[in-house]
Amino acid sequence: MRLVLPSSLLAAACASAPPPPTAVPAEQAAPLPALSYPLRGGGTWASDAQPGKVVVIDVWASYCLPCKHSFPHLNDLAADPSVAVLGLSVDEDDAAVDAFLAEVPARFPIGRDRTQTVEGPPLGIHKLPTVLIVDAAGRVRLRLDEPRAADYAALPAVIAAIR
Repeated sequence: MRLVLPSSLLAAACASAPPPPTAVPAEQAAPLPALSYPLRGGGTWASDAQPGKVVVIDVWASYCLPCKHSFPHLNDLAADPSVAVLGLSVDEDDAAVDAFLAEVPARFPIGRDRTQTVEGPPLGIHKLPTVLIVDAAGRVRLRLDEPRAADYAALPAVIAAIR
């Protein structure tokens, strides 16, 4: 048996799919402000300590189900030595972060923003996950609020386009 859809339904289904994410042109991109976060396990991550790399910042929380689906994509990105990935947890509870990471391992640094400073200026993040892609010159070229799996899958192409 073969399913046949009217062309109007097929066109509507295709039209409803959002386009893949694309980077803002460099000349229109805002600079990433200097950011610094303590790392799980010790040390500090600083945005200005990533020279020459594309930076991917993924803001997440242990209670965010879509955040669990993002980590395999982020692990793939982190395998590229020209890309610096930071998973930035806004959880207050260390045990919740540890439990999340036991279930969904990260092969990239995990920063902690226990007081959720990312909600205020200059980032203004109010949805989870949120992903920022910063080019090697320190400009925010892409921001994705509540990205879907297809958005994460498109990130390697976005990164390649802004190198």
